[in-house]
Amino acid sequence: MINNLVGTRIRAIRGQRKKTQQQLAEMAGIPRATLATVERDDANPSLAVVYKIATALGLSIDELVESDHRRIQHVSATAMRWVVSGDENYRAVTISPSGILHFNQLIFHLKSNGCYPGVPHPPGSEEYLHVLQGEVELEVAGERLLLKQGETAAFRGNVRHTYRNPGPGESRAVVTILEGVCKDNLE
Repeated sequence: MINNLVGTRIRAIRGQRKKTQQQLAEMAGIPRATLATVERDDANPSLAVVYKIATALGLSIDELVESDHRRIQHVSATAMRWVVSGDENYRAVTISPSGILHFNQLIFHLKSNGCYPGVPHPPGSEEYLHVLQGEVELEVAGERLLLKQGETAAFRGNVRHTYRNPGPGESRAVVTILEGVCKDNLE
């Protein structure tokens, strides 16, 4: 049920933007009476109506509905998700907030001469590797590239890939994964 969630918010935003009900209704392509009913929370508007109003206001439905939620998500150090390989050569912490679909970001540490086989992601995925410290040899489907501190590589994330640290000290890198939402931009 969407009512009691958006009416007051729509009315407040409309007022801030100095729009009349008639003006907003026209922008949204809905009758003014429908908008008035939604603003009074006298109706259970369809998702289509809420979408039209949100779009007319330049907002997503989430932004319209989640007005009382914090805009900044905080993840404490104790809540961070760590992954450690069985040989302990690879440690990674997920730094992207949980619950975000199709987006994952990690910082990994790779010991000297350590190797970690990446997990292929769904078709259409892209992966970005940025080396923060040391160097990382990236192997993607048999092709190898040595990246040094400060360098970045982009590749299809749905193929076999491996990270190696050929250097004498520990390497650190950031990996950003966009799962299954990209249209082969890396061809």
